[in-house]
Amino acid sequence: MTSFLLLVKLSWRNLWRNPRGTLLTALALGLGLALLLISLGLLDGGHEQTIADGVRFGPGHVVIQAKGYQATSADDLLLPALAVSKVETFLQTPAMKRLVRGVSPRLLATGLLNSAANASGVRIMGVIAHDERGVSLIPQRIIAGNYLGDDKASSVVIGADLAAKLELKIGSKVVLMTQALRPPGAAVKDDAGEEMHTTLLRVSGIFRTGLLAVDANIIHISLPAAQTLLGVADGQVTQVALLLNHEGDSPLVAKALREQLIGDPVEVLTWRESIPMLAQILGLDHAFNYIMNGVILAMVGLGILNTILMRVMERRYEFGVCKALGLRPGQLAVMIVGESLALTVISLALGLLLGLSVDYYFATSGLDLRLLFRTGLPPALVFDPILYSVLSVNRIVWSVGIVFMMATIISFYPAIKAARTDLPDALKVL
Repeated sequence: MTSFLLLVKLSWRNLWRNPRGTLLTALALGLGLALLLISLGLLDGGHEQTIADGVRFGPGHVVIQAKGYQATSADDLLLPALAVSKVETFLQTPAMKRLVRGVSPRLLATGLLNSAANASGVRIMGVIAHDERGVSLIPQRIIAGNYLGDDKASSVVIGADLAAKLELKIGSKVVLMTQALRPPGAAVKDDAGEEMHTTLLRVSGIFRTGLLAVDANIIHISLPAAQTLLGVADGQVTQVALLLNHEGDSPLVAKALREQLIGDPVEVLTWRESIPMLAQILGLDHAFNYIMNGVILAMVGLGILNTILMRVMERRYEFGVCKALGLRPGQLAVMIVGESLALTVISLALGLLLGLSVDYYFATSGLDLRLLFRTGLPPALVFDPILYSVLSVNRIVWSVGIVFMMATIISFYPAIKAARTDLPDALKVL
C-alpha cells in the first residue's frame, strides 16, 4: 500500500514538472469533451424541437382516426360519433389530464377555393378554434389578420402562398366548393354523396409556416361550417389530434386509447406511425450524429495518446534511472497510467466547466441560425430558427464516462512502452 501511494505521489509530481505543457494539454483535451457536450446538447435540443414542431404541424403526438385512413387518406373515412364521445370522456380522467396538453377534433376534406383572380385546389381542415390553438402551430404563425373565432362560421384562414396565388388579402371574399362526404356503405339519398356544395367565406387571417405544402394548400374553417358544407353529422370528424406534455408518453397514451376503443373501427397511432417520414429523418440524423461523435472521440483519444506517448519517449533516461534504482516494470507502468489518469481528470474538469457554461448559454439564449443566413432564411427551414440546447444528466455522465474509459485504455500502450525500457540504451547520454 505504501509503495502504491508513493507511485501516486510520483505520478502527480511528474505531471507538474512542466506545468505549462500539462495545462495546455489538459485544455486541448478538455476542449474535445466540451465540444462533445455542446454538440450533444444542440443535437438533442434540435431533435426535441423538430418533433415538437413536426407534430404540431401534423396530427399531434397521438391521433385517433377511422380504421384505414392512414393507408388511404380517404375523406369519407370518418370517426363514428360514439367513438369520438368515448375518446372525449376518457381524456377527462385524471390520469389522462396529467399527460394530455391539448385535444383537437378535425374534419378533413379536399375542395376548390375560388377568388376573383384565380382558383386552386385546397385541403380543408374544419377545426374548433380554441382547441386547435392548443395543438397546432398554425394559429401562432398568423402574419396578417386573426385566426378563426368560435363565433365566425364564415371565416377562413389561408396560407401566404395560397393568398399570393389567388391575390387575396384580409377581408377578401372567396367561394369554397367541395363534394359532400358519404361514409362507405351508407345509402345515397338523391345523389347527396355526389352533390357539390359551395359556401361563401371571408379571409380573416393569413399564416406562413415556411412549408410550401402547408402554405399553398391548407385552409382552416370552423368545424360546424365544415360539417354543414360536407353534409356530415355533428358528432363525426376525420381525426382527433392529441398534444402531450411529454413526447415519451406517446406509446403509453396510444396503448390506453386502443384498450378503451376495442371493437370500434378506429386506429390509434403515435407520431412515429402517423408521420413515418419524420421518424425516418430523425433516425438518419441520429446515425449521422453517432458518427460525428465517434470522430470527436477519436480526435480526443489520439490527442491523449500522442501527449502521453511523447512524454514517455522524452523520459527514457529517467525511466532507465528508475529501473536501475530497483523500480520494477509493473510499478513503472502504474506510474505512467497514474500520470495519464491525473491528466485526464484535469482535462475532464476543464471540459465540464467550459462545455456546461456554453451549453447553459445555448439552453437559455439559444443558437440563432439566422446569423448563418445574411440574406434571409432558406424557404425549406420550417421550424424555429433559434435552436435551444437540451443536455440531460445521462448525456453528461455518458460523455465523461466514455472519455475517461478511453483515456484509461489508451494509457496502457505508453505504460507498456515505459515498462519495457531497455536499461543499457536508456542510460546512454549523447
